[in-house]
Amino acid sequence: MKIQKSNVTAQIIEYMKSNIENGIWKAGEMIPSEHVLTEELSVSRASIRTAIQQFIALGLMESHHGKGTYLISNDMSVFRKTGRKDHYYSMEDIVQSLQYRIVVEKGTAQLAAEHITPEGLKRLEAYLDEMKRSVGDSDEFVHSDMMFHQEISEASGNLLLKHGLCEVLSNTREYHHQLNELVGYKNGIYYHTMILEALKNRDGKKAGLLMEEHLQTSMKDALDSETET
Repeated sequence: MKIQKSNVTAQIIEYMKSNIENGIWKAGEMIPSEHVLTEELSVSRASIRTAIQQFIALGLMESHHGKGTYLISNDMSVFRKTGRKDHYYSMEDIVQSLQYRIVVEKGTAQLAAEHITPEGLKRLEAYLDEMKRSVGDSDEFVHSDMMFHQEISEASGNLLLKHGLCEVLSNTREYHHQLNELVGYKNGIYYHTMILEALKNRDGKKAGLLMEEHLQTSMKDALDSETET
């Protein structure tokens, strides 16, 4: 496979998906090493590692120190979109909603890292687990997704941020259903996993940057999907 210079990680993920779906990589077996994949695809080891981390976050691979990375599931349903094309809202509406969330939620995540309690972290873990179980069920997935974000706003300790975001999410619930139809489940699970890890480590800067990247990626993927239809 020849990797183009743009969207390198996305192309590596597609390569890995293809190997899994075609049975070249089998569940329970070790995938090729980072070094082998780097040589085979002519990309950086960092790009290979980022792609592998997405599969690990999705519960499809496990990495064992000193041994390698193993494929533990060949269920690729998390990468699939819902297939619905009955869009109700303009892309401009969805983009404006995401632009607002990028501005507000980056700072909210930074504050949450300072103030979140062990109980709050447990609730975030529960919402993330429910998202993983709800792949294929857009209603349940979006509900758990929004509760995850609301929990972070609660943890910020700022009532204005909490009430403002809660109102926006409530008023744009259908936007998020449509967004899920356009972009699927993968990025939501990946980024929520990474954001939760940053919050557990009390790393506000990283939590904020991951939140910003998460919402920007959702916006880009939605715009790309709209162009394809």
